[in-house]
Amino acid sequence: MVENVTRDIRSTMNCPQSRKEVLDYYQDKLRHEQETVKRCAGRWSSVAYLRGGMLLAFFASLLMGAADVWELGILFYCLSVGLFVGFLFVAFIHEKMQTELRIATILAKMHEESLARCHRQWDKISVEPIVAPVGFAPISKDLDLLGDSSVYKLLGITRTPLGTETLKRWIIDGALADEVALRQQAVAELKPEFEWRLKFRLLCEQLSATRSGPSRFVDWCESPSWFENRGWVILVSRVTSIVSLLAIVLLVLGLAPVMVGGSLLIAACAVNFGLSILFAGAIHDDFNLIASRSDQAAHYISLFDMASQFPAKSPKLKSLQTRIQRTDDGAQPNMHKLGRLVFLANMRNGMGFILYIILEFLFFWDAHVLFMMEKWKARTGSRARGWFSDLGEWEALCSLAKLAADEPEWIFPEVNASDENAAAVVKGTSVGHPLLNEARVANDVQLGPPGTVLLVTGSNMSGKSTLLRSVGVNIVLAQMGSVVCAKSFSLPPLHIETSMRIADSLADGVSFFMAELKRLKAIVDTAKKHNADNPKRMLFLLDEILQGTNSRERQIAVSRVVRKLIDGNAIGAISTHDLDLATTDDLAVACQTVHFAEQFEEVDGVRVMTFDYQMRQGIAETTNALKLLEMVGLGEKDNE
Repeated sequence: MVENVTRDIRSTMNCPQSRKEVLDYYQDKLRHEQETVKRCAGRWSSVAYLRGGMLLAFFASLLMGAADVWELGILFYCLSVGLFVGFLFVAFIHEKMQTELRIATILAKMHEESLARCHRQWDKISVEPIVAPVGFAPISKDLDLLGDSSVYKLLGITRTPLGTETLKRWIIDGALADEVALRQQAVAELKPEFEWRLKFRLLCEQLSATRSGPSRFVDWCESPSWFENRGWVILVSRVTSIVSLLAIVLLVLGLAPVMVGGSLLIAACAVNFGLSILFAGAIHDDFNLIASRSDQAAHYISLFDMASQFPAKSPKLKSLQTRIQRTDDGAQPNMHKLGRLVFLANMRNGMGFILYIILEFLFFWDAHVLFMMEKWKARTGSRARGWFSDLGEWEALCSLAKLAADEPEWIFPEVNASDENAAAVVKGTSVGHPLLNEARVANDVQLGPPGTVLLVTGSNMSGKSTLLRSVGVNIVLAQMGSVVCAKSFSLPPLHIETSMRIADSLADGVSFFMAELKRLKAIVDTAKKHNADNPKRMLFLLDEILQGTNSRERQIAVSRVVRKLIDGNAIGAISTHDLDLATTDDLAVACQTVHFAEQFEEVDGVRVMTFDYQMRQGIAETTNALKLLEMVGLGEKDNE
């Protein structure tokens, strides 16, 4: 089935192993598809003119035959038949060319976006917008998880609604160590399958126009039978079908007078016509729930075929594949059966319309097809939701595999199964921010063990906030089963809470300071609820909190908040400009201090501030606020 909806996608190079090879791969693919688009567009236009010309010639020949021009009417009629057959042939070729052009256009866009993702050019990437749940919105905003320039946009190649929903759920909820390990094995297996993933994604892209996806179909599968209160309709249609068949046999074989056979046939057709007037609209509504477009059903069947035929070895993929392949209740065989019924239902569309009208009048065709579909639903419909959910997992795993393939230097992290204090440490080497391009700066970092907090100090714009977000985003990726931007990375199962990008709300009458207090209160309350039975440890990331009050009260308030979190057995990090925070009574023993610094150099006689974004041990020794004032013309000398 796959070959019917995707053309053969051939690789022009071996599987990419380095980032340069990855970029070359996408660039080569993009160039090839752009050339195909250009070639197909030119040929398509030429054939379109030929198609139109042949249709006009057909009508002209038909008219000339009717007018018996030059007394060659028969010749013109024969010519019109030939022209019509030629028109049908050219139309068939034209439709195939249009399909090839459409697929090449989709592939070109896919490769453009792949390059944009590699270079983090967010404005060139289009994804289906999703909304963060209310409780997750602050974390999503702070760590750039679901919005623009986000983890979702980095991974968001999913195009079916259930695939997108699965990816969203994985970003929000993460997984425990055992599930993470299963996903990592599946991602590692899919990672080198560039061509297979490309075909799979192409099918999903062709389904993206129907955003309702299979949801309406699944709803139909779980709904009562249409015939539940209309059982008499199928009984009557069976009777009229028998009468129609009997009348046709009698007329063809001459076993009854024409008046008798014709009367029976007319009576049966009249009853079927009445049933069609009454119920065809409602039946067609059900047909549209099952497959509003025939190619949509074909694409989903092709996806199930691809998933079932993949040579899976990892436990996760084999488990998903087994549920699809099972001959009794698996998706693949049963969706093929339904596909044949969908073909019968869609005879009313396109070139089969005339045949459909004949069958509808003779047998009330719609009722028989719907009855077969209802039998299919009664037998297997209850499992449909699980099939499409599994398909959504395939698509989400492919999105993680694409990131792993696009970033060959990234690694799979170690998510510890134990939540004991010895394992309650987030530790990474050369940890970078996954949403920054290749110019990112990496640092070694450690959060924990319990009873400690990483205190990050430093000048404005030196990299404090980026460090916190680097840790947070990599943790989210790690708990999805993805690779992370580091040379090594280990962590326990974690529940993340953040306070970074707080804003006041004029509509709610909430000031910046009060909004921040409310957010901190929610974080502390969450830490209190985490007990020994919770499989996830609490991790907090706090960036320059409580700036809306004086320095003395801020120092006391921050130390109290952090102390409450530490006492709740949480681990985490906090960035601050307050260089004395580490010396407060509440935090003096708990703080592990690191800092970022700025450098100054002369460039063409002008003093310029630069940053290397390298984390150093200890408290920051310098600040740069007054120096920044001087650089923008607001220094003391500028007031003279």
